[in-house]
Amino acid sequence: MKILKRWFKRNSHNPVQKILAGFGRSMNRWYENRNHDIHSNGEVWLLKKIANLNPKVIIDGGANVGEYALEATKICTSASVHCFEPVPDTSDLLKKAIGNYSSNVIVITKGLSDVNQQIPMNLFEYSVHSSLYSHNGITSETKTIIDIEVIKGDDYVHSIGIEKIDLLKLDIEGAEMKALKGFENCLREKRIRVVQFEYGYLNILTKNLLMDYYDFFEPLGYRVGKLYPKKIEFKPYSNKLEDFIGPNYVAVLETEIEFIRSVS
Repeated sequence: MKILKRWFKRNSHNPVQKILAGFGRSMNRWYENRNHDIHSNGEVWLLKKIANLNPKVIIDGGANVGEYALEATKICTSASVHCFEPVPDTSDLLKKAIGNYSSNVIVITKGLSDVNQQIPMNLFEYSVHSSLYSHNGITSETKTIIDIEVIKGDDYVHSIGIEKIDLLKLDIEGAEMKALKGFENCLREKRIRVVQFEYGYLNILTKNLLMDYYDFFEPLGYRVGKLYPKKIEFKPYSNKLEDFIGPNYVAVLETEIEFIRSVS
């Protein structure tokens, strides 16, 4: 082993090492679940776990055209799903997609943030990438800028009288921390059981590190873990976790952790 290590150190950046390094990076991304397919990356698995809580309210921040919302209504049949999609054209497609499930799904053509106002948004060719942030260096897609309306989650919840949120799911292209701060009163009052939030390359642009999410959630009584296909791996924070691989982390109320061990 020592001889092998010595050889690698003395012959770094040769063709063999380049191939091995590339393979190793790919293996690490697969192992760390760099996967945005909700059916295989753990998101549907988590919905099935949530279903055991007899959920009444799910909030889908960044609902796009409704793939996740439809799964949520099929799995959590007793829950109303509140979908926030601020891009008008995409929101129209969402309304068409929900079809027969419309009685369980509420579409709000607004975004979630820490303020109530109109703000500019970068609209990309693929609507799933639309973001408050420019995506510089991440995508070469052409973009236009539109104004969207955003709202604080606490204000929305108060306006329609929601007492408890069983799942708050945030996939809003880098604006997750802003949205969480908009729900800070609900989180502080422990009225949100589970939060699923996206963490990845966009956090480089937003400068919201995983450390910031740990620092935000833990004083409020939540445990943070990474979502894998069939589990949530709860770990104490370490800077080694700052890999920007994504896609999703989960914050669970300490008092609700047992639901993870329930039968799907």
